[in-house]
Amino acid sequence: MFVAGRKRKLAAEPRQTPGPRGAPLVPTREAEINRWYVLGRENFRERQYRNALDYYNRAVALAANESIRDAKLYVARAHTLYKLRELTRALSDAKEATRINAGLSAGYICLASILTDMGKPEEAFAAVKQGLGLADIHASEYKHLQLLCSSLSLRLDPTRQPIRESDTDPVTRLPADLVVLALRLLDTRMLSICRGVSTRWLHVIDNTPVLWSRPCYLVDSPAHKLARELPAYSKAQKRVQQRSHRAPSPPDTVICRVFEMSQRSLLIATFPDGATVSAKALEALLACPRPLLTHLALGRASLLKSESINRLLNWCLPAMVTDIRLPYCVQVGDDEIGVIAKLGHKLRALDISGCIRVGVKRLFLAWNSVLAGTTTGIEELVINDHPGVAEFLVYSSKHRHFAKLKVLHAAIRDQAVFSMIKNLGPLLAYFQRIQIMQVPFPDLYELNIDGVWETTISAHRFESTQLSNLMWSCRLFSCSLRRFSALDSSSVNHSHLQHILQHSLSSLQQLHLTRAANLDALALATRATDVGAMLEQLPLVSLDLSGCVGVTAQGLLALVARCRRLTHVNFSQTAAENSVLNRLTEIVSSSEAPGIEVLVLSATDVTGAAVRDFAAACSARYRRQRDDRHAKRMWRLQLLDVDNCTGVGSDAVALTRDLLSSMSTLVLAAL
Repeated sequence: MFVAGRKRKLAAEPRQTPGPRGAPLVPTREAEINRWYVLGRENFRERQYRNALDYYNRAVALAANESIRDAKLYVARAHTLYKLRELTRALSDAKEATRINAGLSAGYICLASILTDMGKPEEAFAAVKQGLGLADIHASEYKHLQLLCSSLSLRLDPTRQPIRESDTDPVTRLPADLVVLALRLLDTRMLSICRGVSTRWLHVIDNTPVLWSRPCYLVDSPAHKLARELPAYSKAQKRVQQRSHRAPSPPDTVICRVFEMSQRSLLIATFPDGATVSAKALEALLACPRPLLTHLALGRASLLKSESINRLLNWCLPAMVTDIRLPYCVQVGDDEIGVIAKLGHKLRALDISGCIRVGVKRLFLAWNSVLAGTTTGIEELVINDHPGVAEFLVYSSKHRHFAKLKVLHAAIRDQAVFSMIKNLGPLLAYFQRIQIMQVPFPDLYELNIDGVWETTISAHRFESTQLSNLMWSCRLFSCSLRRFSALDSSSVNHSHLQHILQHSLSSLQQLHLTRAANLDALALATRATDVGAMLEQLPLVSLDLSGCVGVTAQGLLALVARCRRLTHVNFSQTAAENSVLNRLTEIVSSSEAPGIEVLVLSATDVTGAAVRDFAAACSARYRRQRDDRHAKRMWRLQLLDVDNCTGVGSDAVALTRDLLSSMSTLVLAAL
């Protein structure tokens, strides 16, 4: 096996034996054959069948050159070929093994399994009978040979009754409640496929409305999970998405079927992204009883008219709807917000991202008229890409309508939104006149302001500069803040960072602060050390400081030294070096720490030796947990990115991939 034009050492050198006096030490052929055999067996156990076949081929070839006939080599290669479904070659090796050693039970077991899969049960039964007569009865595989003989004799018995479909159908044999519990784990697409298995399955699925009560049109792939944990890591997302299958939007008939079969059990009324909702599907939904309805969600680009959305919202009023999501529905306006406000204290989550026709002042007036000045029950509000973000922050500082908010997303991902902000000057003058006596959202634990501190826009627009300053003046960062995201924060400075760390570093579990070129590394390290001395360990779980070129390795090391709970780390395009990676290796080696699952170190100063040590620690931890029967949670490293690291060579990358192959880790290394 060759990598980058150089031969790679696959294992340690074999043991050497002394020759005649004055002659160099040479390895024995038996030891070298045994070394290839052991490597093949280890790869076979880890299900790396192609690598195992390579090792077995070397062992067999070397044994043939030395005129060594060992049946176990042919049996091992036959098992590997059987797993790779190369039955003809596997049959040849199994027969050769039985010719070399007629008393080897494993050879007859392998031969019978191959013949059975090739559709030759009579020959397989004859081979098993021959093995029972010649094999050692004290061998560990002899009992397996007896069981195989019994199963083959039953299969060849002409008086045996054929197995009916009802005897093996889980829907028929299992209790009805277990069948329903199993089918509820499937998404809507898989549930529609299961309807075509048999008439029995069709009857059960169509007559169980609870299976259609929570329609799910999107599969939670690794790309979606990575996007939630490290949204700034766009390059890795694209590479993972190339391997995953993106399901198209479901047809209108599927949406109609979901609404018709749910009957009175419908809990979530959802329209997937990009779905063209026809009048038939809409009428099927409006005809459904709604005593249990709790969620209404319209996907992006759902083609619904304003009148249809208004009908849907009025249809939801008698139900106990607690979650309404209308992202980027430009048809939604002030009239629809007035209908939503009638839900009163029942509503818990509202998403009006990109709904530029919704006025924030109308939002407050609608809730004030319904609740008569009391606080709403909304705990999650998403107003991404909305020109009324500044207006919402100012009004929330004065009025207490949304004081119970726990999740606030006010990101500006579309920079064209800044051109839609109007009357910001009078609004800021009003904000300076009011007296802010308390925090507007005291229970806030998740805040997302991605794109608000974008330098390329702040340098040219008055609106973006004032909105950035308004974020600090509104006292959004409380002691209860756990998740904070501010991607593309080019204009953040030392004072901004101190303001965040002073109030919330002791409670933060997620900190995403990317492209902060003006970040003071010394202040970051000093503040992390001061807070860490009080808490002993910081609760950070997800840390993303990619693109923060001002953060030094000493600052990163001081921060990581206090964070033993890290699972997702992104230090790409920073000054991270071997000392930081060695500290992360210690975290992985510790059995008390949760363990790092995603590590991104692209375009950093780490070297191949440190990367190999980290991979070895991950592999050792994975083997310990795999052998531990009492392990509650199976940990594994999902992603390791060392792209464009000049100190990581091809040999180090090849060895790292070998070490992490057992846990199926995605290693990205474009040298």
